[in-house]
Amino acid sequence: MEVETRIAEAQLWIAQRLPLAVIREKAAQNWGISNIKTISKYLALARQRMVQELLTDRRRHQAQHIYALYDCARRAMDAEQFSAAVGAFRVIAEIGGILRGPIKSPELRG
Repeated sequence: MEVETRIAEAQLWIAQRLPLAVIREKAAQNWGISNIKTISKYLALARQRMVQELLTDRRRHQAQHIYALYDCARRAMDAEQFSAAVGAFRVIAEIGGILRGPIKSPELRG
């Protein structure tokens, strides 16, 4: 648990954008550690976890959008509003990275 507490504290210091000198002082006070290599390892772990959490949140957010759009597309198909359904499926494809950009209609290509 002590390691997890230190990593959480390091994440807070990173989020606060504290200078390394201040982080060293706080680590010495709170953890009893003054070795910069050890402190750097905790900071690296803290940064790595922060990135992982951001990516996980982004994926969850994208999944929520995809499910909502899929529901809209399904309802549009049920109501025989096919152009709306195709539009929703295009947005789903863009979010999922299947398409690199919006598809242009044939009228605009010419």
